[in-house]
Amino acid sequence: MKIADKLERRLLGMAHVLCLIALVGAVLAMIALMFALALPGKTAVTADPPLSASEVLSSIPGSEAANDALSNDSANGSYPTVNVPGAAGFLIPAPLRTVLSQDNASQPLLEAWLASVPLADRQQFLDELSDIVVRATQHAASWEWDNRERYVAAAMNQYARVKIERIGDAQSAMQAARGRSEQLGASLGTLLALAGFLVLLLLLTAIERNTRNSR
Repeated sequence: MKIADKLERRLLGMAHVLCLIALVGAVLAMIALMFALALPGKTAVTADPPLSASEVLSSIPGSEAANDALSNDSANGSYPTVNVPGAAGFLIPAPLRTVLSQDNASQPLLEAWLASVPLADRQQFLDELSDIVVRATQHAASWEWDNRERYVAAAMNQYARVKIERIGDAQSAMQAARGRSEQLGASLGTLLALAGFLVLLLLLTAIERNTRNSR
């Protein structure tokens, strides 16, 4: 009988030690998860990454500086009518509005672009696109891009392509970060439940050991 009691006490002692080790491991894992959950806030992704006119124009073949002397006469006073439902409620800068009024085909094109841009980012999109129009008009190339309107259209297309691609990449990165945070949060909840269970086991084994020792 004494041998059985000793064996039971030894098993209880081993179970107590194993529960204690597992509890320490769970606590350390929870600390690591809390640090991991705090990390995405420091490396936040910009929902609407800016895109400069210089970056867009430098990616278009031809000379940027060939026609620097071209004047940039914006529409003064009167604003032509533009039918772009996606831009309703947003300010369309004068240079962009002038291009849209001169080329009707550009209006449905802008509408298609705006459909891929979140509402919160559309004003910045319009402002940057207007800046592209101004810079492209000033820097229309003299040989390969002898037609200034074609150069402006090419610059607008290039801007829209790169900008929408960057917005999509940013949204994907933000969605991945949210998924990672949700996964880490679920893991943290599981570890908390495990830690509670281990604490309960430790209490039960401690009570059992004390009861046996008092006999």
